Amino acid sequence: MGGNKRKAGKAQEAKDGKKAKTDVHKIGKYLPGGFPIDPKMKGVMVTCARGKEAQAGREACDLLSEYAEKLYGSESVADEPEGDEDESIEDAIAREVAQAKKTKGGKKFLPLMTGTDCVIFIRAMDIEPSSLCHHVLTDLQKSGSKRTRYCQRFIPVDETSYANMDDITVMSERVLKPYFHAENQQPTTFKVIPKIRHNDKVDREVLVKMLASAAGRNQKHSVNLNEPNYVILAEVIKSICFLSVVKDYDSLKKYNIQSIFEAAQKEGKEELKDTSKEDNETVTNNE
Repeated sequence: MGGNKRKAGKAQEAKDGKKAKTDVHKIGKYLPGGFPIDPKMKGVMVTCARGKEAQAGREACDLLSEYAEKLYGSESVADEPEGDEDESIEDAIAREVAQAKKTKGGKKFLPLMTGTDCVIFIRAMDIEPSSLCHHVLTDLQKSGSKRTRYCQRFIPVDETSYANMDDITVMSERVLKPYFHAENQQPTTFKVIPKIRHNDKVDREVLVKMLASAAGRNQKHSVNLNEPNYVILAEVIKSICFLSVVKDYDSLKKYNIQSIFEAAQKEGKEELKDTSKEDNETVTNNE
């Protein structure tokens, strides 16, 4: 049977006249053919131009790996133990994905297709997505460099769940706690931004009310639509909800790399113009 498979593969290769290329960023059965994103994952949702999802995935993995090494060092993460006979399917998949991709610094990132144009999900292991994305975007803003060709937005994902209100509610308790219900919690401000794609089961208004209620429960937090300290991002794609809490959302241009770069370029030109004006005034006064 194995020989027949090999012959079939060679015949297909000869028919196409091309040899299949191996992409180190791709893990076979997690690619399109099913929805590869499961509950309790964390990572970074990346947006890009239509048709550039694969390129954006590779680019995002490389950039995130570079910054992860700077933040967390280059120590390697120990290999995951082998599963046993009693291991559940969910645990087996989680273990296999954790072993599937290793990048620089021992930190692991795995690009997963969402089946949605212009959106790819980068699963992260051993990384806190919110702090990593904030560091990356803040550094790009300070340096004024874009560093990406295909990636447009980096949206951190603290956790995922099935896209139904019961599961989202349970997940929100875990995700929101460090920001809104920590020990000695101080009052803060927030707003909720939902986005729903390819799903008609989750109602936008119900989702917003639930998350706002969960964040503010038994606290003196308040909603601020203009200058909130935190923004709760709830993205629903097909059967999965992606949830995160971010800071500096507006000052980091809604976590849009292109917008950050354009603003930095504009600011640089204005500073150069102001400096030139001061130099001219100095010359005039000296004369």
